[in-house]
Amino acid sequence: MTSQIGRVALGWATFLVLASVVLLFTLTPGTPEFVVTLFTLCLGLLLGLIVVAAVLLTRRREKREGS
Repeated sequence: MTSQIGRVALGWATFLVLASVVLLFTLTPGTPEFVVTLFTLCLGLLLGLIVVAAVLLTRRREKREGS
């Protein structure tokens, strides 16, 4: 994973999480909009975890190959 792809993906994940959190404070629980926003929050968190894991694995592999 190149550093630019990781930065863009992490930026999107951050945007999804922050926008979803802001919207969750304004929506009424139990409405379809609330459920969709909650699902979007989960997707943003999942994307962020995948990006962080990929970056850590890439760094570990590069460190091992460099030694």
